[in-house]
Amino acid sequence: MSEGLQVQGPDARSRRATSLLAVILVLLLLLLCGVGYFFVRVLVPAGAPETARVSEGMTWVRSIYGFGPSSDEQLLGPTDVAIAPDGRIYATDPQRARVLAFNPDGTFAGLVHTGAGGSDRGMLGRPAGITCDSRGNLYISDVVNGKILVFDHDYTFVREWPAQQALGMRVVDDKLYVRELGEVVIYTLDGIETARFGERGRGTGAVLEPTGGITADEKRVYVADALNQAVKVFSADGALLWSQPSTTATGGPTGTDERAAETTSSPVDLPQDVELDSSGQLYALDAFDFSIMRLDNATGKILGKWGTPGEKDGQFMYPTGLAYDAARDWFAVADTANNRVQIVRVEGTGGGVGQAVTRAMSSPFRVCAIPLVALLVGIAIILVTRKREEDRDEAGRGSGSLAAE
Repeated sequence: MSEGLQVQGPDARSRRATSLLAVILVLLLLLLCGVGYFFVRVLVPAGAPETARVSEGMTWVRSIYGFGPSSDEQLLGPTDVAIAPDGRIYATDPQRARVLAFNPDGTFAGLVHTGAGGSDRGMLGRPAGITCDSRGNLYISDVVNGKILVFDHDYTFVREWPAQQALGMRVVDDKLYVRELGEVVIYTLDGIETARFGERGRGTGAVLEPTGGITADEKRVYVADALNQAVKVFSADGALLWSQPSTTATGGPTGTDERAAETTSSPVDLPQDVELDSSGQLYALDAFDFSIMRLDNATGKILGKWGTPGEKDGQFMYPTGLAYDAARDWFAVADTANNRVQIVRVEGTGGGVGQAVTRAMSSPFRVCAIPLVALLVGIAIILVTRKREEDRDEAGRGSGSLAAE
């Protein structure tokens, strides 16, 4: 064989393959950094402050004012918000008899508008409360015409049924919970009433005043009793479990033992809505305290408050509606007196690692996942390849020692 011809052994080829893989990994890392830089620079919401953390424990994401520059294209005193399964954000615009829809990034998605305050079937007079079901259908309470209307995800009218002064609504497990004139009324999604409880009145007991939001889980019904200045929690059959600012023991849906009441040092001022996050933690929106508060589900103890009054991003002025997006782990707030919807995050929400992965894959940064996964796989391959090379070298040295002996 010619002295100029060299045959590469397996070790040389392996080292070349490892070097090539390392170059590819460096390129993938640079690509990942470039994609991340692009999204950080380009997708930051317009008008974002230097720091998005507006108060301890709360982060501002964006503010939504409407879909155009003219006054007719802006929100005017939105009273409620809802979030669909695809992340679309709905906001009532009651003075213009319409509901506006926005994409999660704040861009305009559509309009539910049936005329200037119409009263015929399928027409909106004054939308007050809104909620969405798991299929993306939108439920709207019309307090002027005394009915609840249903529109599909394409904003096409589906059905309606009578409901007097329905100010707060929430779909939970294919049931529609509605606040009607001091009562909690439960409907099927087709509008058939299945249960009701409560009695209109003043006090910290089981009685309720008409205004305020509602939500529920499989065991409890949570009510923001605005005019009684309390957040109240009932069992599924209507028995009062507790009331904040007074923790109350009771044996039935309309009675209360005032001797068991224990006044707390952190009263609720004017609660407008209640909501549960993905882990089942309870939150309430207080219009006169200009804050989102977290409450202990079992006792009603206030665990934290976030928010300050004002017009700046991340501040509230008489907010009235609250909705939670589990996929993105954020709250939408109807910031009524500021004529906008705000998107904020509160520390401590969400449901662990699985929820974090869901949020990450729902964000614009999900495109970074491909180069990141490739990078991690490449690193794993390099480590395995080097381990095999070391094992072969060790085995070769052992064989050489035996041969020498």
